[in-house]
Amino acid sequence: MKFLQCMLLWSCAAAALCGCGNPDTPASDGNTAGQALAFDLDKAVILDVRTADEYASGHLQGARNIPHDRIAGEIDAAVPDKATPVILYCRSGMRAATALNTLRGLGYENISNFGGLEDAQERLGLPVVK
Repeated sequence: MKFLQCMLLWSCAAAALCGCGNPDTPASDGNTAGQALAFDLDKAVILDVRTADEYASGHLQGARNIPHDRIAGEIDAAVPDKATPVILYCRSGMRAATALNTLRGLGYENISNFGGLEDAQERLGLPVVK
């Protein structure tokens, strides 16, 4: 029984990371690096939802840092308009998925989980800065 539970957990985690069944992950809309995104990047807010130390070690140029466990309390100041496109990333995509669910619960409408830092960097074509 524990084997089946572990397999189910791993299957759910793999589906979340690859975008299977979740329209808010980067893999689901068919975009790859170099293709036009479905929104205006100049209007989007890029949020790094890792810890402050992780952010300081290297983050995407222009990204703001709001750790996933503080996003509910800090998002209004960073993104007051709930229709603003918000791009989330972390290390693997898991914390970004948690943040996405939190933002959905708060009424944000245009949120995308771009997975880990490297995935987001490739998809957005932005440099990593310290």
